Amino acid sequence: MKPFSAGRVLMTLEIMSAATLNIRWNDRAGEQPLPISREPSNAFPDSGVGTRERHCPLCDSIVYSRRHRLCGVCGGVLPEDCLFTATEAENVEMLIRIERQRHRAWLKKTTAM
Repeated sequence: MKPFSAGRVLMTLEIMSAATLNIRWNDRAGEQPLPISREPSNAFPDSGVGTRERHCPLCDSIVYSRRHRLCGVCGGVLPEDCLFTATEAENVEMLIRIERQRHRAWLKKTTAM
């Protein structure tokens, strides 16, 4: 029988760290539940943009984006009442700009760790 000789074996030691999860549950049993409104409410009250369902006059599909001049289903030109007003468009652009800045700051923070 031939003797078996193993070459050098490189062993690495990896140290794992764990974060401690600390959850504090509040006792909300005695509180009244919040009322649920059946009325359409504004999801972004500070944006100055109202929520009213709009439909394309050509194909009667729901207009999901008031930022685009064309219907997403039939490609027809949407009337002005289906689009954002100048003030609403400005508010939406400002919100998007702020959210992009917040996202970039978050990315910098998470990649720096």
